[in-house]
Amino acid sequence: MTQKLKLTKPTKKMTEEVVTELVGEHAMPIVDFLKGKTKISEFIIAEELELEINETRNVLYKLLEHNIVSFLRKKDRIKGWYICYWDFNEHMVPQLHKKLHQQKLDKMEERLVNETSATFFMCGNACSRMDFDKSMEFEFKCPECGNLMHQQDNSRTVEFLKDRIKELKKLVS
Repeated sequence: MTQKLKLTKPTKKMTEEVVTELVGEHAMPIVDFLKGKTKISEFIIAEELELEINETRNVLYKLLEHNIVSFLRKKDRIKGWYICYWDFNEHMVPQLHKKLHQQKLDKMEERLVNETSATFFMCGNACSRMDFDKSMEFEFKCPECGNLMHQQDNSRTVEFLKDRIKELKKLVS
């Protein structure tokens, strides 16, 4: 059975979340500039945004790694250089958004298993936190400050993780 992907138009917030998390906030001006345009020269992007061409290319290549943008390379007949013409792949944003949420969900579920299956100890200064076995190796003394470590009540952490997992499951499904 094949699953049909819902083609949803990404919101500005969704695009910002994906680009910022995968590439960085500094990539947003380039993405915003490319929206609604096709086959834009990297030189025009750099000139319009007042960026160095190398800086522009670096950001574009990082966006390309995640398929947020694509390009067409053509040779300039006059100068003989290759020029890349860039497009924003708007259709990739919802897929990447869902993938990021799935990865967060997987990490949260893994952490929940870890939090519920182990006993943790923490020093009074909150320098370090360790499971029972690791704490035993240090004779229940903090390796940072030397204070005695006490068993930690992680019930609030477990509840937080459960709540966050519920939220993420809604976003992923």
